[in-house]
Amino acid sequence: MKGKIILLITLVFIIYVVYWAYGFGEIPENTISPPFADHRYHCMMITRVTDEVYWEHVFSGVKAVAAKEKVALEYYSSHFRNIKELERYLEMAILSRIDGILLSVPNEPGFLTLIKEASEKGIPVVALVNEFENKDYHSFIGINAYELGFRTGAALIEATAHLKSSRIEVAVLVTSNFSNYNYTQYLNGLKTAIQNNPALNLSLIMRSKGGSIGAEEQTQTILKNYPQIQAIVCSDVSDTLGVAKVVVDLNRVSQITIIGSGLNSEIVRYIKRKIISGVLTDDPYELGAQGMLALLRLIEGDSKKENYYLPIFLVNSANVDEMYSKLITNARAGVEGE
Repeated sequence: MKGKIILLITLVFIIYVVYWAYGFGEIPENTISPPFADHRYHCMMITRVTDEVYWEHVFSGVKAVAAKEKVALEYYSSHFRNIKELERYLEMAILSRIDGILLSVPNEPGFLTLIKEASEKGIPVVALVNEFENKDYHSFIGINAYELGFRTGAALIEATAHLKSSRIEVAVLVTSNFSNYNYTQYLNGLKTAIQNNPALNLSLIMRSKGGSIGAEEQTQTILKNYPQIQAIVCSDVSDTLGVAKVVVDLNRVSQITIIGSGLNSEIVRYIKRKIISGVLTDDPYELGAQGMLALLRLIEGDSKKENYYLPIFLVNSANVDEMYSKLITNARAGVEGE
C-alpha cells in the first residue's frame, strides 16, 4: 500500500513537470512560496520586460507584499517581445484557476479577450503600466497618461528656455505600448502644457516601433528627413536610450534637446553628460507594492475595480544622483540584502 502511494505521488509529480515545462514552455522565473499550509492565495505575475532593472524593482515591491500577506506567487515574463508566449502564460493562469493575476502586456485584442475571460471566471486582474481602454474587467496601477504628457511638456519648456530661436521644432515618439486612448491622453497633456509657449511646435508625431533599436532607426530617419528638429520627446525608456545613442553618434548633442522617460544607469550617464535634459519616471517598487495590494483588495472583495495613479518624478542634472539612489539603488540594495 505504501509503495502504491509513493508511486502515485511520483506520477503526479512527473505529470506536473511535463504539464508546466512542455505544455507551456517555461518554468517561473521567480516564485514566492510560503509553506503550503500557510499560504492564503496563489497568484501569478505576467509581464513583457522592456527594462530589466525597472521590472526587477517592480517584482521586489510585489514580492514584499506577497511575503507579508502569505501569497504564493509565480512570475513569468517575455524578454523577446513574444506576444504568443505572453498569451500562453495568461491562458495558463486562467486554466489553473489562479486566485489573481498581475500583468503588464501590450494592448492587443487577444489579451483583452483573455482578461475578459479571466474576469468572467471570477479571477481578479490588475494591469500594471499599460492601461487598457475597456476597464470593466481589471484594475489599473500606473501612470496617468495625460499627466505624463503634461509634465513632459513642462520639462520641455524648461529645457529649451535657453534657446533663442523664435520657433523650436519638436519631434514626439509615443510608445507603441500605449492604447489609442492613452496615446490621445498623452498628446493632449503635452499640447496643453505648451499651448502658451508659441515657440514650441510639435512638427512631427510618431508611434515608436518599440525597443531601442527601433528608436535608433526612427531617430536616424527623423534627423535625416527633418534636419530642422531641435528637440525630441520620448514616452518610453527604450525609445529614450535609442534616441540618445543616435544623437551622440551623429554628433548632434549640442543641437538636440531630449526629454525622455524611465530611469536606469544608462540614462543617468546620459543625463550627467548633458545628452538627455531630463526624464519623467515613477517608482517601480511602489508600482509593484500597490499592484499587489490592489489585487488583494479584489480577491478579498474589499473594493471594486479601481485606478491608482502613481506620482511622476522629473529627473534632471540637478537631482539625478538623489533620484537614482531613492528609486533604484536603495531599493536594489534592500532586495540583495534579503
